[in-house]
Amino acid sequence: MVLYFIVSALILEAVAFSVLGFGFMPEYLLYDLSLILIISFIVYAIPNYIAQYVIFTLILLVQTILIYVNYSLYTIYGDLFSIEMLSLLGEATEAITSNFIYFSVILQLIAIFLAIAIVGAIILQYCRKDKIRVKQHYSVFCVIALVAVQCFSLSYFINKRNEINNIRTVTQNESVIDDNLLMNTLFIKTASYRKFGTYGYISNMLFSNKSKIQERLAENAIEYMNNGNRYTSDVSEVFGVDEGNNVIVIMMESLEWFGFGDGTYDPNVENLSYELTPNIYSLIYGEDYLEDTDNLNVSNDSVIATNFYAKSKTNYSEAQGILGIYPIGQNLTDIAGDDYDSSTNAFGYALPNILKNKGYTTSYVHSNVINFYDRDKTHGNLGFENVIGKDSLLDDEGNPIYTDAELWWEHWDSEADFARNAIDYLVPNADNPFYTFYLTVSSHGSYVYNENEGDCVRYRDYVMYGADDCVLVDQETQEPYMDINDNIITDVETLQSVYPNADYMWLLNEDIPEEELTYTNWYQNVLNSYYDIDPSICDELLYYECGIMGLDEAIGVIINQLKEYGIYDETTIMLYSDHYTYYSNLSNRFKGISLDDYASMEVNRIPFILSSPGLKNEYAGKYTQTSRFSSAYDIIPTILDLLGIEFNENLYLGSSIFAPAITNYVYELDGEQKEMLVYYSNTSGLFSVDLYSYDLSTFVKENPNVDENIEDLFVKKASELLIKLNYLTILNDNGLYNKLTNV
Repeated sequence: MVLYFIVSALILEAVAFSVLGFGFMPEYLLYDLSLILIISFIVYAIPNYIAQYVIFTLILLVQTILIYVNYSLYTIYGDLFSIEMLSLLGEATEAITSNFIYFSVILQLIAIFLAIAIVGAIILQYCRKDKIRVKQHYSVFCVIALVAVQCFSLSYFINKRNEINNIRTVTQNESVIDDNLLMNTLFIKTASYRKFGTYGYISNMLFSNKSKIQERLAENAIEYMNNGNRYTSDVSEVFGVDEGNNVIVIMMESLEWFGFGDGTYDPNVENLSYELTPNIYSLIYGEDYLEDTDNLNVSNDSVIATNFYAKSKTNYSEAQGILGIYPIGQNLTDIAGDDYDSSTNAFGYALPNILKNKGYTTSYVHSNVINFYDRDKTHGNLGFENVIGKDSLLDDEGNPIYTDAELWWEHWDSEADFARNAIDYLVPNADNPFYTFYLTVSSHGSYVYNENEGDCVRYRDYVMYGADDCVLVDQETQEPYMDINDNIITDVETLQSVYPNADYMWLLNEDIPEEELTYTNWYQNVLNSYYDIDPSICDELLYYECGIMGLDEAIGVIINQLKEYGIYDETTIMLYSDHYTYYSNLSNRFKGISLDDYASMEVNRIPFILSSPGLKNEYAGKYTQTSRFSSAYDIIPTILDLLGIEFNENLYLGSSIFAPAITNYVYELDGEQKEMLVYYSNTSGLFSVDLYSYDLSTFVKENPNVDENIEDLFVKKASELLIKLNYLTILNDNGLYNKLTNV
């Protein structure tokens, strides 16, 4: 029975590493095996074969389930399971759809588990020599073997942990991805899993020595942070060009550049559509873009970052845009939730706190329910005076505007409808400046066509051209609806009274010029490009585009309100996406990138758009398009740079997109000068524009011409970043932030 469990656990370990693409077995196989032996002989001490079989099989079932959970997380996010995820189980359950169910993997794992369970049952039957009482009989040999193996396993496990814990981790002169950090913090989960295996990985979560590491390094962390360089006007020429401006940051759910396009994929972002998303288009190209659409230039007050990346989840990208970091091995609730103590950890480096202290009105607005990810508990502690969700919006009589089905996960009303109802928080009418962080949701998956019929019907051609230029037709046959007198029905109200369940759409009349990009010919572009190779993606893109058009209309609501108040030219607007479109693997499929290409930069390249009145006034056209490698970590430094607010550079993982390149990190590749900038993914490792690594020793090259010198530069930059991240985490976890002296 013991051998049955040990062999089965190792078989499942090999399966786990295989499906994750991590090789065959963990690097520290003996560490993993020692835990398997400890478990097996604890169960062996139970003097009943049936009980042993049941417990062994349940443990193997949990291991099998964990394989699938890790496979799903890794396929979707590049992430792996960790204990803190349990506190977000409700959110995860709501977000799961059939698109996240990998039936072939499930069937394979079921087959493997059933085979293991059947073998175990056969062994159990063999053990049942006494048909009445199935009871284990100990011999002297068995007892000696039990004690010997347990002594070996326990001593090896304890000694190995002590050996690893004795590594003095994370100083500027030592490795930053050492076994101590990987074992006690899992700060790069993939690296930790590869080293310690399933049982080792779980034990590391359960027996973390994180607090002792942090206690030892707390003084180092405070000293390091207090000695950070000050970012001032001496650093950047754009410092303060938007001084005193209002600030609106919009984090757009699952947004891709191709969502603003003509239905084909253009990695150079040259096919943006002014017909489908006119408000985003006007932010990029200015309000006079229609005068000469053949000779467009990015507006003088706008910046497009064409190399903006994220390998992240929504809550991570949001924290990066509000805090500038996301603490290692924590969810935000742990450090800013119910146990929050403002006397020790006031989060003074959070953007809402900085701006609130400068006299700004600060608001967080989310078009989903506000308790999702516990935002109702945490965000007030980060400096937001108003924390508003779809469920907390009230009408003039104090009644909820959205109730019941309108709050369901996949029942998105028009984003613009929400924006109109939340406009007093999005754009406050006040004498003092304001900062608003707006998280949209309309382009969130799953992208099952007609699942949200409302938006998909609304954002047809008639939105752009009006009902007078369109005719109501059946969605499937595209034939007009007729009333009982054989007259064509021309309005929705009549249609719904005659055909209550009509699956209708508006079809554009033939009078509209063919060169105009209508919703119909946008969809035709999608069909032409994808129907023969991936027909299901066509309807998914149709639904996705509906959500993006809803988002665009919401942005229009905000812009119009700013203009009505006469403050549009006094407002800095920043738009960024939280992550690529992972629902239905839409990004991989649309971009033609393999699902197992976890190191791909292209799949993680997403939109960043900045509208800055100060740039137009002072530096017209100079910064309109940047190929600088950037991410959500750069949001806060960039805003503080534009507003002219000095800050300690050590408090953030990123830097202003306007910061000059650091000479020591400039390298040449293929005749182009580049700066080595590194992005830390909470889910899967470290990226630069040219290579990826999960452990700073194994590299996947985006560009085959990357040499050892560039790899060394990557390691140097990543090491500095990870030292800073670890120290910031220590400050957050231990409530030490208020010990800093130069925030």
